[in-house]
Amino acid sequence: MEGIKNIIFDLGGVLTGLDGHRCIDAFDAIGCENISYYVKYHLTQDLFYDIEIGNITTLGFCDEVRRMTGKEVSNEQVIWAWNQLLTGISEERLERLLLLCNKYRLFLLSNTNDMHWQLCKDEFFAYHGHQVIDIFDQVFVSYEMHLAKPNKEIFAEVLRQANIQPAETLFIDDSQVNLDGAASLGIRGYLNKHVDDWLKMDL
Repeated sequence: MEGIKNIIFDLGGVLTGLDGHRCIDAFDAIGCENISYYVKYHLTQDLFYDIEIGNITTLGFCDEVRRMTGKEVSNEQVIWAWNQLLTGISEERLERLLLLCNKYRLFLLSNTNDMHWQLCKDEFFAYHGHQVIDIFDQVFVSYEMHLAKPNKEIFAEVLRQANIQPAETLFIDDSQVNLDGAASLGIRGYLNKHVDDWLKMDL
């Protein structure tokens, strides 16, 4: 950690847990087995990629789910099922973030969509009167940036907007491919193999 002034956190698999089985069960429960298939086999093209990169809106996502499944499910049902992928942010993680933000500049960088982010922002990060803005200097989400990891352009944009130096920055992510993208610009990385691994780091 010598020389580190900034820490960039990924969201899924680092701060919030992910449960694909729960998401599959949720889509099955509302009769959208075709969408369950996408989740089960980690298919990111088309529907999920478009919502993650901001090519379609939440309403467009729900409309596409109805088109693909032939089911007249409500927007609320689709959003609920998709949000079942995220299991929440533990108090231990939130407490650690609140301590770290007094020592480092903290940033969030996630390949995510509006549905997942609104859930995290409104519920997961709401803790003892604190909000996400109390933890992170800036939040960078793929659906707003129209860029996604591991493309090095998204890391370059984060460095530019945050006005931080790569050599002074640590990136914590659960994907080696994403860390490699950051490393191409000189950002140091930590591979978070299990959701709470970063809690064991000497930060």
